[in-house]
Amino acid sequence: MNLTCEHGFDLKGESQKLIVRIYAPERCEDGPSWRCFFEIGPPFEYDMYIYGESSLQALALAISGLSATLYGSESYRSGLLGSFGHFGGYLGIPAPGAFLDVAPFPF
Repeated sequence: MNLTCEHGFDLKGESQKLIVRIYAPERCEDGPSWRCFFEIGPPFEYDMYIYGESSLQALALAISGLSATLYGSESYRSGLLGSFGHFGGYLGIPAPGAFLDVAPFPF
């Protein structure tokens, strides 16, 4: 897997960042579909493959899945997850529309 992007989010009261990574989409071995892998480091410890019909769709869905995981987390809802020194607001990535009531700037 080839790393496409990485970002460190702030956790209130912690000196270490919450590191997230998205890897380049890759063609699935068993067909014409594509998959894109993302991971969220400690303390979340979460990772997932997201599938799409094209590499662009797989990447866009992976970003959306990552965003939904972060905005839907207890850490975000309790104001402990932030970005660029700000907590409980915009994390620097758009939120899926389903989170319009809790997160700014939806997809």
